[in-house]
Amino acid sequence: MSDLKLSKIGQKMMNKVGVRAIIHDIQEVLNSDPSKYINLSAGNPTLLPEVYKMWEDSLSNILNNGELENIVSKYGSSYGTYELIDCIREYFYNNYDVKLERENILITSGSQNLFFLALNSFCGTNDKNDLTRALIPMLPDYAGYSGVALEKNIIEGIPPLISKIDNHTFRYELDKESFLERVMDNRDIGAMVLSRPNNPCGNVLSEKDILFISNVCSELNIPLLIDSAYAPPFPAINFVDMNPILTDNIVHCMSVSKAGLPGERIGIAIGKPQYIKVMEAFQSNISIHSSRLGQKMVADSLQNGQLPVISVKYIREHYKQKYLTLKKALTIFMPDNIPWFLHCAEGSLFSWLWLENLPLEDKEFYNKLKEQNLIVVPGSSFFHDSHAVSIHARECIRISLTATDDDIMRGIEILSNVTKECYKASISISTP
Repeated sequence: MSDLKLSKIGQKMMNKVGVRAIIHDIQEVLNSDPSKYINLSAGNPTLLPEVYKMWEDSLSNILNNGELENIVSKYGSSYGTYELIDCIREYFYNNYDVKLERENILITSGSQNLFFLALNSFCGTNDKNDLTRALIPMLPDYAGYSGVALEKNIIEGIPPLISKIDNHTFRYELDKESFLERVMDNRDIGAMVLSRPNNPCGNVLSEKDILFISNVCSELNIPLLIDSAYAPPFPAINFVDMNPILTDNIVHCMSVSKAGLPGERIGIAIGKPQYIKVMEAFQSNISIHSSRLGQKMVADSLQNGQLPVISVKYIREHYKQKYLTLKKALTIFMPDNIPWFLHCAEGSLFSWLWLENLPLEDKEFYNKLKEQNLIVVPGSSFFHDSHAVSIHARECIRISLTATDDDIMRGIEILSNVTKECYKASISISTP
C-alpha cells in the first residue's frame, strides 16, 4: 500500500495544535475513566427537561402528522427550507422591527460550519496572491476560528485592555487605538469576526463598540461576522441587556446548538445578499444543505413560540445560577491574598478565571489540575497564537458552567488547593 499523501491544507487539518491538541487530550483522559474526573471543560450544553420536552414534542408532531418521509427522503435548497427562513423573517420583523428578505438568510450545518464558510469565503490567498486575514477586534475569542481556516496565519487579534472592577472581578475592554492602528497600518483584512456574548470569557461588547467596529468595516468594504451562538433570541444566555445588531455589513450568525439541539447542526446567517450568496455557493459544494429534520423542528418551535420563551425562562436562568454557584465556590475556597479575578458575568455558558502572576504557564497549570482529576481549558489558545500574546494570556483558564453544582464546588476546591501550591514559593499564604 502506498504512503498516504496529504496536501498542505490536509496536513494542517490533521495537526493537533493549540486548543485542538488540548481538546484531544481531554477526550482521551475522559474516555480512560470518565467517573474519575471532574469535567469543567465541556462546551456541550446541559439538556434541561423543559428543553428536551420542547424538541420531543416537535419530533412527535412531525411523526404524527406524517411529515417525516417527505422531510428525510428529499434534498432541499442550499439556502435552507423556506419554512424556517420565513419563520426567522417573521420573528425578526415582529420582535426587532427588521424587515428581511429570503435572500438575506442562509441556513447552515451549525455555527462551526458557518464560520468555515465565512472565513474561507472572505479570507485567504486572493487572485493577486495576496493573503487577506480575519481580524478579531478584541482577544480572547473562540479558539475554533483558527481551526476552520484553511490557510495558516489567517486569524489575528487585538489584545484587550484589562479593567479590574474589585478585588476579585475584572473585565476586558476594546482597545480602539490599537485596533485602528492595526487596520490602517496594513489593509490586508478580508473580514472581522467576534463572538457576542464572548466564548471564552462571557464579555458582551456594547452596541456602541459594535457600531464602531462596523463603521470601520464599512470603510474597508468587508463583512463583520458576529457569532451569536449564546445571544438572544435563542439560546439567550445573556445576563445583560442586548439585542441583535444588524447593519449593512454585519453578518449575524446564530445557532440552536446551545438551545439543546447540537446534534442536528443548525446555524443561521443573516446578512446582505452579496455575502449570503458567496457562503451559499460554498455550502452547496461541500454539504448541499443542513439537516432538513432539524430545520423543521426549529421552524415548529418558532411557530408555536416555545423556543424564545424557553430560552429566556429556563436556559438563561440555569446558567445564571451556575455562575453564582461558581462565584460562591471561588469565594469560599480561594484565598484573598492570591490575586485571582473572575471576568464579570455578562453571558455564555463559560466563566473565565485570571490568576495574576501565576508562577507557571496555563498549560502546565492545566496538567497539574489534571493530575488531581480536574479538567479545565487553558486560556492561551483563545488568544490565537498572536504575535502580541502577553503573559496575561498564559495566566487564564476557561471553566464550564455545564457541570452539576456539586462538581463545580468540588472542582473549585481542587483548583484552590493546586493554586495555593503553585503560589506557595512566591506568596505567603495564611492558614484560613
